[in-house]
Amino acid sequence: MRGDEKLHPPSLAQWFAGPEEAWVGRFGWLCGYSADADFLDLAAELFTRQTAPQRAHAGGIALGVMLDPGNPAISMLEAPGVAHLPIRADIEKRFALLHAKVALLGFRHCDRAGEWMVRLIVSTGNWTRQTVEESLDLAWCVDVYSHDLREAHSPDAETLHRCADIQAARGMLERLSLLFDTRLLDAAAPVRERDTGLAIDDVSAWIAQCVKHAPSGVARFVHSEDESLLDQLPERIAQAGIDVASNRLAMGSGFYESAAQSNAVPTTLSAIVARLKTKKLLSTNPAVDVFVNPLACQAVAQSAKAMNKANMTIRAAAQPATIFGDGRARALHAKFLLGYRARNDSPYCLSAWVYLGSGNLTGPGFQRAARQGGNLEAGVVFSTSDLIWSREREFEPHHFVENVLPVHRRDTLEPDALTVGGDMPEREDAYLAAPVAWLAWHPTSDDSGELAVSDDARGSFEVIGVSGEACARKSGANIFLWHGPRPRVVTVRWQAGDRVGIADIPVVDEFGRVAAAALPALELEDAWWHLASFPQPPGDDVDGGDTDIDGSPNPAPPSGEHLHARYAVREMMNFIERLAERQTAVAETDWSAWCCRLEQTLALLSDSDGVRAFREMQLNPLAALRVESFRPTYAECGATPHGQTYEALLDRIGDRWQMARAEPIGEAS
Repeated sequence: MRGDEKLHPPSLAQWFAGPEEAWVGRFGWLCGYSADADFLDLAAELFTRQTAPQRAHAGGIALGVMLDPGNPAISMLEAPGVAHLPIRADIEKRFALLHAKVALLGFRHCDRAGEWMVRLIVSTGNWTRQTVEESLDLAWCVDVYSHDLREAHSPDAETLHRCADIQAARGMLERLSLLFDTRLLDAAAPVRERDTGLAIDDVSAWIAQCVKHAPSGVARFVHSEDESLLDQLPERIAQAGIDVASNRLAMGSGFYESAAQSNAVPTTLSAIVARLKTKKLLSTNPAVDVFVNPLACQAVAQSAKAMNKANMTIRAAAQPATIFGDGRARALHAKFLLGYRARNDSPYCLSAWVYLGSGNLTGPGFQRAARQGGNLEAGVVFSTSDLIWSREREFEPHHFVENVLPVHRRDTLEPDALTVGGDMPEREDAYLAAPVAWLAWHPTSDDSGELAVSDDARGSFEVIGVSGEACARKSGANIFLWHGPRPRVVTVRWQAGDRVGIADIPVVDEFGRVAAAALPALELEDAWWHLASFPQPPGDDVDGGDTDIDGSPNPAPPSGEHLHARYAVREMMNFIERLAERQTAVAETDWSAWCCRLEQTLALLSDSDGVRAFREMQLNPLAALRVESFRPTYAECGATPHGQTYEALLDRIGDRWQMARAEPIGEAS
């Protein structure tokens, strides 16, 4: 490939997709400064391979998102499957801003049971549509597969480093989660496990397997929770294997300091140079390039002359046409450092190291730890040996430095071409935890129900009904009376000191679905397609149409009461046999998720023609599903946990189908 050919690197959202269609996201954690519904909805679709309507009907949570509290709440109605977790008001923040932009994602292989992959993404850009469409940002990503860690062979050095990165990121995210209200992730329907909880457990177990190998690796991942990025930088460069001084340094940032003396270099830039010189990682008289957005470069615009005297050259960020085309220029938002040795007789960046991350080259972003009044930032520091400047030879596109970082060595910017622009905007906390994280729905009739308060509620609050008035409480219980169909979310109101708090919180239905769309009643052929697609979600259109559940043409039901009953029996038993054949092939690791799908599907058959016919005949077709041969070996009887889960759901479905007085099929006289 020639260096002038068009490249198509993944967008930030596309990193949420598995490497192939068979890889589907199980659960993921995100943290960041800001996000919007457009980006998160797209990320969730790529991650789960489910459309928004599919996710809305499933009612699961695929992504748990922790953002700076200045970001307004993102509703699950706008991004189904995404839980924007509020920060807790009862715990002091340990940062000025939550600015780290990190995702830790778990994927499973749909066709090869037991195979998984963990992905770590570190971004300089926010989780927003603007990042994808307008900003000039960077992202770094590593994957660890289950087969990389098999005991049959020792993981290679790169895999061990990736495990160390995952361990470091997990530690930061775990500590961060203590500041956020995560109760919604534990929400469950009574006496059932919920697929979201199972997914979180799965991904946690996969990450734990990576962590076992972490001590043998060296983490590139770095954060500013306890120590500033500047203080950690020299040691991280040394750990990357760099032991020589660079004679060139490139620095770039979306924001710089907001004010500076016109006769002095901005303090963070000078501090970076001084620290690297002190640690002998930068030569005495290096060439320093500072990359900016000319229309908004804050203190750099005020200090350009002083910077030029200090051998600092100011340049606009590179925007290669091979990546972005010839369209509108993007605004630099990436934060990065590139140190290397340059020689006149070599086109390579020799002994090169890179920092990229969330930390702007400012005091709060780079010079102060979060616990010292700085931002919580995160990034990576790594070495690279294959970056090249020349376009005049054959090379892999990812070797050309301008395809990797927004740097160049061409035009410079004069002081009068620079504009101070705006500072990083300040914002008040906009999304704080409510006393309750979710409410459980209990239907009482076709057009009303009850909203039960979870046991982990903190303090008093009101639920606002469709009329705008507070809902009445059920006498003697912590339950609100709701007039109307089940809502997906409800508004709660509470007194928070001297202000009134208002928030929309999800409603969890009887299946454990969160903020879920209403499910349509099913007939037998529809129900079969729901189950046949497992572990993939049902399609947007699950109607079996003119095809029977065994794949044959679906004839019209015969007329006449007697013939109709015979037809219903045949269809139901065909369904039961196909169901049994499918569930005996379910892997043990998927059994709990299968039981969730099975119970929800069977419940939607309650008013189907087939179930009504059996109810009228006082026959219970569910009895056949208790036979050992219709169950996988690990759930053959109620003596095993899997068997107990299965039999309990059959009991609940029997109640829902009103089969209490029905005789088990095959035993009727």
